[in-house]
Amino acid sequence: MTWTSIKPAQQRRLGDAVYEALERLIRNGELRAGQKLASEEELSNRFEVSRPVVRAALKQLREQGFIVSRKGSGSFVSTDRPFHEPPNAAALRLKLTLHALEYRRSVEPAAARYAALRRGSDELRALDKALDAFRTSVSGPDPSRVDFLFHTAVAAASLNDHFVQAIALIGYDIDLGITLATHLSKIGHEERRRAIFVEHKAIVDAIRNQDPEGAEAAMLRHLEYAQARVIARGEAVGATAY
Repeated sequence: MTWTSIKPAQQRRLGDAVYEALERLIRNGELRAGQKLASEEELSNRFEVSRPVVRAALKQLREQGFIVSRKGSGSFVSTDRPFHEPPNAAALRLKLTLHALEYRRSVEPAAARYAALRRGSDELRALDKALDAFRTSVSGPDPSRVDFLFHTAVAAASLNDHFVQAIALIGYDIDLGITLATHLSKIGHEERRRAIFVEHKAIVDAIRNQDPEGAEAAMLRHLEYAQARVIARGEAVGATAY
């Protein structure tokens, strides 16, 4: 093996992750046939990757026939293939989200525990900023990535990059959990968001007080409540995936 034959693995993984996330959105029907995609710059900010990485993912989507590009207008989901949401799409999203929550319950309580033990003033400020972003999103039209960013801030406060990478691995599924609860039922959406804020605040308070047991318990409680909310929303539309 020569040095020139080694490809940049990280960039390759990032491009694959962006491609797979957008493909899944199209297949699930969350990006509808004919719908315009966000710009390269917006996608770059959304996925927190460079524009060349986004460009490579879009090229792959075009080659696979998922999107078409129109000069001067941008990229659009192809209308030539049956990308309408299948009958079991909601059930599939429910299953994916519950599987992600299983994973998160095995990782995030430990991250919160170590955050309480190790956090410094900078980490605490980042947590307060993430919590405030979530609070202001409660009554807003688009929660964006505030939930993902909050959980990333908790992982970062642990001062262990492995926890940060663990959250990054399922960033799409964290967002999907919020999307699922929003789209399955509009009833009680604002009340749910407020309840989630209170759960988030309990985690931050325990980390602020350097209470590792309390932080671990607060995170586990939040994820258990999240699981209950997702199941309840799924049952509300007759989903039976889990």
